[in-house]
Amino acid sequence: SGCCKPPTACGFTYQSETVWLKSNNSTSNNTDCNAWDNNPSILCYSCQSCKAGVLANIKDDWKKVAIINIIVLVFLIIVYSIGCCAFRNNRRDNAYGGWKGYP
Repeated sequence: SGCCKPPTACGFTYQSETVWLKSNNSTSNNTDCNAWDNNPSILCYSCQSCKAGVLANIKDDWKKVAIINIIVLVFLIIVYSIGCCAFRNNRRDNAYGGWKGYP
């Protein structure tokens, strides 16, 4: 099931990718069965199964984005730490009159 296919519980007969024939002997209480339309601009976009599928895809995509964000955050923390150490060492060296070598 999904947005472009009626739920299998409805018992529709396949004609083509977007054309399904409704059967009169369907005993399903699924509200998606009545929402299906062969019109390509309607199909089953208002069906609960379509909404659930889109939500599952978005949830999966957000998990991938969250992992990438965590990786970028760790990288930025490392770069910031290195920058702070370099800045502190540079300031300490300048406070003692610059680098003059080891005694």
